[in-house]
Amino acid sequence: MRLHAIALAALLLPVLCFGQDDSSSSSSSDQSDNTIHAITALHEDGTRTVTVTNPDNHSSEATTYDARNRLIEKVVYVLDDSNTPVTGTVYGPDNQAAFKTTYKHDDYNRIIEEDDFTMDDQLIRRFTYDFGADGKLLRVRGFDSQGNELQQSEATKDQRQVPPRIH
Repeated sequence: MRLHAIALAALLLPVLCFGQDDSSSSSSSDQSDNTIHAITALHEDGTRTVTVTNPDNHSSEATTYDARNRLIEKVVYVLDDSNTPVTGTVYGPDNQAAFKTTYKHDDYNRIIEEDDFTMDDQLIRRFTYDFGADGKLLRVRGFDSQGNELQQSEATKDQRQVPPRIH
């Protein structure tokens, strides 16, 4: 169950860390200067996530460690010209690729859909993100590989463990 919570947290990190809330942008967090940026998020459960973004390479890597500094998982993202994730590969604590993900964006460059696939391209699950008129995330809906909506507890019960947006 904890692994599912961690996996969900990793899946939602791009939503919370890559441009989902236009109201929080500032010149200090502008990544258009092609400088490598590193952000560390400390989580209430003692884990931490270090995200390093390299605009020149159109890549970002989010690595999550437990309280004892052991690797929990790593997500390597391919970014578009706006430095938002297009695809990602999720690695487990053994540093082996576990699954990959793709992202769809709306006209405001927010992630509105995330599709997770096995390494051999079989759909695992899909998440959709609904935003209010104010641009804030209202809800996350999860669907299994057959298109059946997951119960709220299955799709988002651990969402509160995801760190707040950093920049």
